[in-house]
Amino acid sequence: MSKNNEQINKRKIIQLIMWWFLPVIIIGGIFWPYLGYLVVAMVIFFLVMASFKGRYWCGWLCPRGSFLERILSLVSRKGKVPLFLKNMAFRWIVFILLMGFMVFRLIQTEGVWAKIGFVFVTMCLVTTVIAIPLGIIFKPRTWCAFCPMGTLQGMIGGRKHLLKISDECTKCKLCEKVCPIGTSPVSFKADGKIKGVDCIKCPDCSAKCPKKALGFK
Repeated sequence: MSKNNEQINKRKIIQLIMWWFLPVIIIGGIFWPYLGYLVVAMVIFFLVMASFKGRYWCGWLCPRGSFLERILSLVSRKGKVPLFLKNMAFRWIVFILLMGFMVFRLIQTEGVWAKIGFVFVTMCLVTTVIAIPLGIIFKPRTWCAFCPMGTLQGMIGGRKHLLKISDECTKCKLCEKVCPIGTSPVSFKADGKIKGVDCIKCPDCSAKCPKKALGFK
């Protein structure tokens, strides 16, 4: 078994474990709001990780991303991700709107710990409700193409753990077809690397490339 295939199998196992955190937080958080602080812990963890490995959390450990890719994919139509969803201006609009909503809700809690926890449960629920229909109509992980937290990780670790593209690339676009968020590595060939904000650090494209032109250095 090649190294890429080993990585794919390892990632699948991790995701099948991690996706369970999503229903635990959303459903359990309704009855015990303190589970919302698990979301806070995850945010702190992935922001630190982003400083070293960019959006690695998105591709390997994110509970919602794991759910979308491993569970929702079973009923997804797997359509192409609309280009405007990947536009940075659109991403920042979504970021500002969701962060503004979260801050507004936090102010309303008046410092009550249970209410604060429920705010984070609510944010997880709202974004998942948005992600599911998008994932059914388009690629399962369409949400991840403009996820505010994913964008933030990409900005923090934009120069870390980059996917490189060699001159062996023939622009066959097989990589684009297997990318969970619909990124087209071919469009970055001139730069020789994928922008950190557009890559979730999974091994899918490098494993599919017939010329072995893609890889993390």
